[in-house]
Amino acid sequence: MGIPTTEAAPDGVWAVRSISAGNAQKVYSCPGCNHQVMPGVAHLVVWQEDALFGKEAGLRERRHWHTNCWQGRRYRYK
Repeated sequence: MGIPTTEAAPDGVWAVRSISAGNAQKVYSCPGCNHQVMPGVAHLVVWQEDALFGKEAGLRERRHWHTNCWQGRRYRYK
């Protein structure tokens, strides 16, 4: 698992960690497209660093995103 990077957007500061295809072992639901992130598919784990109830709350609410879905989300803020 990679070291998370930090990204700022109008809706907060986000920690973004890359998950390699080899480490992707479960099925998750991507909040960007509402489709499944399947095992064996490289993707991102994202959580809000400046969550209202603190960093731990943000980490508990982390979500798995398709890389393209997360990158497309950023274009909404330009």
